[in-house]
Amino acid sequence: MRWENRLYFPTNLVTQNLTVGDLLIVTRNTDDSLLAIVAENGSTVENQLLWLFGFTDLGHPGFSIRGELETEQDRIAFTSRLILENIGIVVETQGDSWLDRIFTKFGKAFPTTREFSEFARNTIQADVRDDYDNVLLAWMDREEILFRTLEKHLIADRLKQGFDNDVDEFIKFSLSVQNRRKCRVGFALENHLEAMFNACGIRYSRGSCTENKAKPDFLFPGIDEYRDPSFDAINLTMLGVKSTCKDRWRQVLSEADRIDRKHLLTLEPAISLNQTMEMQSKLLQLVIPKSLHDTYLPTQKEWLMSISDFIELTRRRQNN
Repeated sequence: MRWENRLYFPTNLVTQNLTVGDLLIVTRNTDDSLLAIVAENGSTVENQLLWLFGFTDLGHPGFSIRGELETEQDRIAFTSRLILENIGIVVETQGDSWLDRIFTKFGKAFPTTREFSEFARNTIQADVRDDYDNVLLAWMDREEILFRTLEKHLIADRLKQGFDNDVDEFIKFSLSVQNRRKCRVGFALENHLEAMFNACGIRYSRGSCTENKAKPDFLFPGIDEYRDPSFDAINLTMLGVKSTCKDRWRQVLSEADRIDRKHLLTLEPAISLNQTMEMQSKLLQLVIPKSLHDTYLPTQKEWLMSISDFIELTRRRQNN
């Protein structure tokens, strides 16, 4: 006699798009509710979920049960939060012990992203030149915790004031919260990279115009050299910066015509093999913090650059 378990589910918009080989993860939440997550076979999202839930060492299991997660992905907190929030799960961060210091520095208002990034860096005692890759992640993680702590209290204060039954005003406020979250992470990443380049003595231009009003995030050694036709293009470097890639990585390809091989720095783990193969075919080099390289396949890891690798490249070209 053979026992067999079967999972039945109703037909709906989600189940109609499922196919053999897709990933299904069912989690039990702290309130004992269940969350079902489905990802397309071979997609970046599937790779990220397998890594997040600790299944990467098992290949693609037909069926597996995990209890508590006690693996490396729990310690790379910022990256884990990015994945979870991309699938609609908001992670609460605990940083209330910093609140008085934040209010003393900025009052009860959002400072500029540049000011807040500098504040976050100053709360961590680390020499960036000792470990470029891990220090960048530490800066990003600390800023995220501090920002969410401030945001939580400012939003709570605004909600207490109420909206006098003005639906439009409430929607406007809600949208401003969402837009601030989306924009801030990208700017914070650029701010921390800028601080890193300054600490290393690397020359650059940030957000300068090239052809067709394109604005690469960083040009090395600078926009003046880029616009000088006598400057050898082999010593020019362009770096695009995106906290997550998705399909937006193609935007980088048209941002500096003089530079054939472009670089893109992201904090996104486990991008699919198809995506990275297309990047390679378009002469786009991916730059990823070293601790995230293990979320990629062995063939992908051979091609990836770390932040330390990129800094050495720009330093070498700058000295030519």
